[in-house]
Amino acid sequence: MPGHALLSSMLLVVMAHLSRADGAVGTGKSKISAVFMFGDSIVDPGNNNNRLTEARANFPPYGQDFPGGKATGRFSNGRVPGDMLDSKLGVKEFLPPYNGDDLELSDLLTGVAFASGGSGYDPLTSIPATATSSTGQLELFLEYKEKLKTLVGEEEATRVISEGIYFTAMGANDIANNYFSIPLRRHQYDLPSYVNFLISSAVNFTMKLNDFGAKRIGFFGIPPIGCCPSQRKHGSRECDTLQNQAAELFNSGIEKEIERLNAERNVHDSRFAYLDIYYNLLDLIKQHDFYVYQDVQ
Repeated sequence: MPGHALLSSMLLVVMAHLSRADGAVGTGKSKISAVFMFGDSIVDPGNNNNRLTEARANFPPYGQDFPGGKATGRFSNGRVPGDMLDSKLGVKEFLPPYNGDDLELSDLLTGVAFASGGSGYDPLTSIPATATSSTGQLELFLEYKEKLKTLVGEEEATRVISEGIYFTAMGANDIANNYFSIPLRRHQYDLPSYVNFLISSAVNFTMKLNDFGAKRIGFFGIPPIGCCPSQRKHGSRECDTLQNQAAELFNSGIEKEIERLNAERNVHDSRFAYLDIYYNLLDLIKQHDFYVYQDVQ
C-alpha cells in the first residue's frame, strides 16, 4: 500500500539522523530498547479513556479495523502512528498507553505513549479538552522513570531510557482549537507572534525531555490542519489557507530550531530529527486517487 511505503520512507529519514547518536551509521546497527510517544490525539492510544473529557475514542466506530474490532481509545479505525512506528522499528506490535487499564509491567521495558487527545504545546490548549498538557506528559515520564528504576534497578533503567527512541507530535490543536477558536490568544498575539510562542514552547519541551534522559528525539511537524474536515470552509469545503500557513510557518521555524539543537547538544551524544508530515499529507489529499482514498474532505 502507498501509505505504508510513505511511512517507511519517512521512518528511514528519521533513523538516518537519530542513529548517529550511537554511532550506528555505517555499521547498519542501531540499538532501540524502547519507543516513547508524546503528543495529541493523532498518537494517543487510549490515555484519555478514564479522563472526564469529550476527547475520547473508546467507543464505536473507532477501532472497527483494530484486531478484534475493539475501540481501544485510539482516535482511528485501526492503529495510530505510534503503533506503526513501534512495529516498523521491531520493538513490539502496539504502543500501549501509559495510563491504560491493561498496561503490564513488562511494557515499561519497551516503551509507552504519554500522548493525550486535545493536548498542545500551549498550556491553555489542553484546558477545554481536560487533556494532559505537554508539561503533564513530561511529569508522567518522570513518574515512569521512577517506576522503571523500581522494576529493574537504576543501571538497567538508565540503559532503557538512553537507548530508547522518542517521538513528539503536537501543535495542531494549538492552531485549530485554540488560536482560531478561542479569542484570548488572538487578543494577545498576532498569528506570527503566536507561532513563535509555540516554537519556543516546543523547543523548551524538547530540551526538558533531553535533560530527562532522552537522547534520540524525532519531532513531527504540524500537518495541513486547515484541510481537516472540521476546519474546512463551510460551503466550498476548501482547505483553510490561513491555518495551513500557520502550520507551514511553525514547521519551517521548528526545523531550524532542531538544527540548532543538534549543533548545541551534540556534545551530549544527543540527536534530534525533524519529520515533515505536512507536504506528505498534502500530497495525499491532492492525489487521493493514487493513495486509494475516495473522500478526503
